Amino acid sequence: MKDVFIVLREQFTNLGMIVRVSRYDDKATYQSHYLGLIWQILNPIIQVGVYYLIFGMGLYGGREVEGVPFIAWMMLGLTCWFYMSATMLGTSQSIYRQLYLVSKMNFPVSTLPSVNIVSNLTSFWAMLAVTMLTIFSLGLPVSVRWFQVIYFFFCMIVFMFALGIFSATMTVLIRDYHMVLQSVIRLLLYLSGAVWNIRTTALPPKVNAILQLDPVFYIIDGFRKSLFNGSWFWQHPVDMAIFWLITLLLLFIGCHLHIKFRARFVDLA
Repeated sequence: MKDVFIVLREQFTNLGMIVRVSRYDDKATYQSHYLGLIWQILNPIIQVGVYYLIFGMGLYGGREVEGVPFIAWMMLGLTCWFYMSATMLGTSQSIYRQLYLVSKMNFPVSTLPSVNIVSNLTSFWAMLAVTMLTIFSLGLPVSVRWFQVIYFFFCMIVFMFALGIFSATMTVLIRDYHMVLQSVIRLLLYLSGAVWNIRTTALPPKVNAILQLDPVFYIIDGFRKSLFNGSWFWQHPVDMAIFWLITLLLLFIGCHLHIKFRARFVDLA
């Protein structure tokens, strides 16, 4: 528990610096491109179009999913997925890539995953805005349940940080970890329900139930329940308890490993 408090205190103490560095990273990434930061919106939109042609027109044939037009259902899922997948990969290498630089500066290493988490939010907000415009254009009803998006956004950020501090530390300790994570993320696109409804698949019931325990699925499904007149999050206490148990376990293990080994990161890298 002490390790968690140390890491969290470093995040809040350096919050201003985290935001400034993340903005610098955004500008540095796209400064040589003519369209600049616009690519943060164009890239996801192009990918959404490809997935819609494959799954929307091909697999679903333009049908609705859970009473919602597939394009809106899929766009919301991919908006969350694009953010989480980019953040999972980015945070995993955030410490390893900057280790020799920060080792020469008075810079809290634990904030590097947070920089990546904040940096990717620019693209997330842009895609969410496009998704909301699509929802409004389709005439989908507005509900008071929309407010619970705040809860699921909080879930997403906490899970990304918990997994990020764990992955960033593990990548320094075990270089193969990042390669394994890349393979897992490729599978998660299809196993998390981002582009197809896993509840209606022909998979065995036990396998289907296990897939729904995935924290990524919990977040994506939560955003959909919020904006598409689903249920309230507290109506599923078991799912909520499992999500927070997994997230807090990752946070405790990640913070413990980070504090234990960070003095030796340079030697281990």
